[in-house]
Amino acid sequence: MPRYLADTSAWARSSRVADRWQTLIEDDAVAICTPVALELLYSARGKSDYRTLASDLEGFASLPLDERATTMALNTQSELAARSQHRGSKPVDLLIAAVASVHGMTLLHYDRHFDAIARVTGQPMEWLARRGSLD
Repeated sequence: MPRYLADTSAWARSSRVADRWQTLIEDDAVAICTPVALELLYSARGKSDYRTLASDLEGFASLPLDERATTMALNTQSELAARSQHRGSKPVDLLIAAVASVHGMTLLHYDRHFDAIARVTGQPMEWLARRGSLD
């Protein structure tokens, strides 16, 4: 059973913390969702690379982006706006965080914008590595 929904920021830096990442993968602790898959697949360098990556991603549990997550993302953005902080987190970040939350997953990331989201939602989030250590 996955424990983490890994954001694209975590996937992008996974090779820099290979031991931790490999352990999470071997333990089937990592899930994806459609917004993360779309971002990852966007980076494919061509048809062959796209097919290979898409095939690799099929091995991960996929959490659905449903109406609960959509509503939560909109509510979170509204709460951030009330704090004048709504321009930091991208819409896709709000959707990914909401998918993690409604499915009871910890969001694994390496992106400071998720700290602002967590202050509003109170949901569990974890940096892939100590902030600033992989920059």
